[in-house]
Amino acid sequence: MTLLSRYLFREFLRTSLTILAGILVLFLCVTFLKEADDFIRHKASLSQIARYYLYSIPGMISQALPFSALIGTLLALGALSRHQEITAMRAGGLSLFRIVLPVFLGGLLIAVLGFLNNEVVMPEYTARAAFIRKVEVEKKQQRAVFQTHKLWLRGPDNSIANIDLITPDRTEMIGVNIYKLNEDFSVRERIMADRLVWDNDNWRLKGGLRFIPDGDAVKTRPADNEIYNVVDKPADMGMIVKSAAEMSFTELWDYVRRLKSSGYKVVRYEVDLHGKLSYPLASVLMVMIATPFSLQRVRSGGAARGIAMAVLIAAIYWALMSFGRALGLSGALRPLPAAWLANVAFAMLAGFALYRMQKNM
Repeated sequence: MTLLSRYLFREFLRTSLTILAGILVLFLCVTFLKEADDFIRHKASLSQIARYYLYSIPGMISQALPFSALIGTLLALGALSRHQEITAMRAGGLSLFRIVLPVFLGGLLIAVLGFLNNEVVMPEYTARAAFIRKVEVEKKQQRAVFQTHKLWLRGPDNSIANIDLITPDRTEMIGVNIYKLNEDFSVRERIMADRLVWDNDNWRLKGGLRFIPDGDAVKTRPADNEIYNVVDKPADMGMIVKSAAEMSFTELWDYVRRLKSSGYKVVRYEVDLHGKLSYPLASVLMVMIATPFSLQRVRSGGAARGIAMAVLIAAIYWALMSFGRALGLSGALRPLPAAWLANVAFAMLAGFALYRMQKNM
């Protein structure tokens, strides 16, 4: 990379990261103002509040990265254009492609960092933030312990339940093993069931068998349609079922695969799965579409014009992304094109804008 390329790359990253920091401060302030009453009502300590927002930062970064790249491009290249530095580079024999290539590489780096944040950092930190909010602050009981593919729940009558899978609508649990314990924690009874279904305000076992130790033998009894209220109602499973934000791409992929193999429709999770790839890539598209606007010969407006343009572009992208998601959830579009609708539209628009830029300059 030449000295000039390093300069352009550094200016873009410096501006984008500065904008990212500003967006994070804004996010934190707005979020705190919205949630302050809840923290006061539950008498949360300063430590709990600080840790909650600390663990919320990776999720905020995930949302803000594409727009920091957008504003960073508009401001960094816009400043070079206003100060005639772009004209000087062209006069020195550099093509537009060579000038903007370091910025495109910077956008690609931001996209990669965004994906790594979504895959490695954000799921764990989002889960920790939810734990602090629900368990430490709101004093709700933690009833679940997650393992690689299953979870354990504390149930009634001194029992624990091992659940293989919970459906997205939270009305069915698949692959249920229930262990009822004595005071010394020995197993007095075990129940295996295909499903645990919410039916008539109770959780009922379906396809269940009861195994009762009797000396050296084990007695078997049917347990079909028996009530086992492991939680009061499906709405109480908010701390049990992981949200898509709390799962990495590989975890969500596995969850979707296992649900589909069990015969359930998982449109919402499929849309979120494809969104884990499409949204980080938006950083590159934002750089591409912002570049032609940045290089226009504008003598006035400066940073204010760049930020106003960024807000407009971001609003259009957000509207398209929300529209595509709504089409996916309604079934009007398959999950893959629904998640990529905004990116495809912006890629076409960016390609056209870059073509016009090359032709006119």
